Amino acid sequence: MLLASIERRLQHKFDLKQAVNHKWNSVNIALFLVALIILGSSSFIITSYVFSSVSSIISSSDANPTSIPWIENKFDCQSSSRTWRDNKCWDYEHNPMF
Repeated sequence: MLLASIERRLQHKFDLKQAVNHKWNSVNIALFLVALIILGSSSFIITSYVFSSVSSIISSSDANPTSIPWIENKFDCQSSSRTWRDNKCWDYEHNPMF
């Protein structure tokens, strides 16, 4: 009789241990789903922000004229399809992404 009660207590402890150590209970599933929703939405927001920033930089067609310091004479400047003005070679198609 004593052996049967000890066995029952051990079985009860084993059942409790398995219930506590079970990884996929309802609380863990809910936390996992919340984490997936937060991760997914933040990834979408960050990705859309990066793409909109990059596309606005690429689509900006503003020419930023700049002088080319290594071209020092009119002939070299005009042969490279640039403009010679004020003793400097100017590039009117300079891209700020350069």
